[in-house]
Amino acid sequence: MTRMKLLGLVMAGLALAACGGDDDGGNGDTGSQSGGDLDGKQLGQLTAADSQALCQDLAASVTVTKEDLCEVAGAFAGAFGGDCEATKAECMSEPEQPSQGGGECSTEGFAGCTATVAEYKACVKAQADAVKAITCATPPDTSGEPPAGCAALSEKCPEVLSTGETDGAGS
Repeated sequence: MTRMKLLGLVMAGLALAACGGDDDGGNGDTGSQSGGDLDGKQLGQLTAADSQALCQDLAASVTVTKEDLCEVAGAFAGAFGGDCEATKAECMSEPEQPSQGGGECSTEGFAGCTATVAEYKACVKAQADAVKAITCATPPDTSGEPPAGCAALSEKCPEVLSTGETDGAGS
């Protein structure tokens, strides 16, 4: 079911790109290193404060707009026989949904992960770029493979790329 893998990958990418928030209003010291200072650290070694600093760094540097998300919705509708442009227009006409999560993001998959923060950030950026590249004219890649920028993360910590709906039960 490569379409389901693709959908999972896109959803994981969107979740990663959306993590973080502006609940502290700016660049205030979080009591930990900033996201850029953590680049050489393994994800499994991050403290809760480090993880939130990383999420805030990503939220500030990786953006996926409503239009990007509506393009994706349209492209998926088109891939399954629907009308891409009509789906995109309907999506764009819907009111903005408030950000969920209160400025936090899930770091459940980080435990034991040997990928570095830099590898994680490269993957999040690659996923956001892949989402932004999807249009009605350029439909989604249905290979089910993560973007090339996710190779290291995929090899070292595939659980980080999977959508985390396990409620901490582990696999």
